[in-house]
Amino acid sequence: MTEHRAADELRIVAIGGGTGLSNLLRVLKGLGCAPTAVVAMTDNGGSSGKLRADFGMLPPGDVRSCLVALSCSEPDMERLLCYRFPDDSTLSGHNVGNILLAAIMQAEELDFAAATERLSALLAIRGRVLPSTTADVALGALLEDGTCLQGESQIAADERQIKEVFLLPRDGREKPQACPDVLQAIAEADYIFIGPGSMYSSLVANLLVPGVAAAIKQSPAKVYYIANMATEPGEMPAVDLSCSVGVLEHYYQRAAQNSCGHLLDKVIANVGEYGAPLLAELAKGGSAPLQCDQAKLAAFGVALLEGDFVDSQNVWQHNQAKLAAMLKAELQL
Repeated sequence: MTEHRAADELRIVAIGGGTGLSNLLRVLKGLGCAPTAVVAMTDNGGSSGKLRADFGMLPPGDVRSCLVALSCSEPDMERLLCYRFPDDSTLSGHNVGNILLAAIMQAEELDFAAATERLSALLAIRGRVLPSTTADVALGALLEDGTCLQGESQIAADERQIKEVFLLPRDGREKPQACPDVLQAIAEADYIFIGPGSMYSSLVANLLVPGVAAAIKQSPAKVYYIANMATEPGEMPAVDLSCSVGVLEHYYQRAAQNSCGHLLDKVIANVGEYGAPLLAELAKGGSAPLQCDQAKLAAFGVALLEGDFVDSQNVWQHNQAKLAAMLKAELQL
């Protein structure tokens, strides 16, 4: 039972990637928790893509964002580690945190997971940040028209409908496996949070890593999906929340080898209303608020936790204070 345990004693695993995961980690840290972040490793764009090509390392961008979010001196660390070098410099496109991870790997002859642990210690983070796999993987997609794409950035940039996504070993030899520490964290978890985040590149990419879905199936933890605030072109085009839940359940069942039962116990969803200016801002990005179609959601056997999480400063992310209030009640803090 977790009713009488302090926040820092709760074993919480947060699975995802990108800004959604780092936003959630800030909320959990603010509640006094020390979560374990499990981060997708398929990013091949921007600074991460360049470092993958130059040094053969795993993509550091989302890991860096999570480390910053859990740092005990976050504002200072964010200014430093997220500083991006000017476009007219030889380091154009890179930021300090990504280069620092690469430097630790090179200077101390560490693999990516060990370098992440080393930087975690230097930043005195609250919790842990783990790559879902240390295999060199890429995200692949089969589109409805039969086209095959390889690479997260290529898939996200294509507006055609996705039929299926899958993991590919980039070197053609190494089969991806989940990091042992990831499997142990899931096995020992009290709570598992999936999302918010890009459906395929942040969430499904983690579920596809062999061992992750099976570990979730066997874990006694309650599994939550923190649904996105809005649709995302190329990743989550449907406005019905049941479609997002259906995608997660499909890939969970496939990865867990058609296991009995559902992936999710509860879904945290926004029902707050966007004003006209915020709707216009979403529309500029080709997005619209997700809608809770409760009748279809009931078919998945999930408990629906509704709340107003609209943030007037960032229309795509949850308001941290509002989400914190929901999680505080759920975690019984």
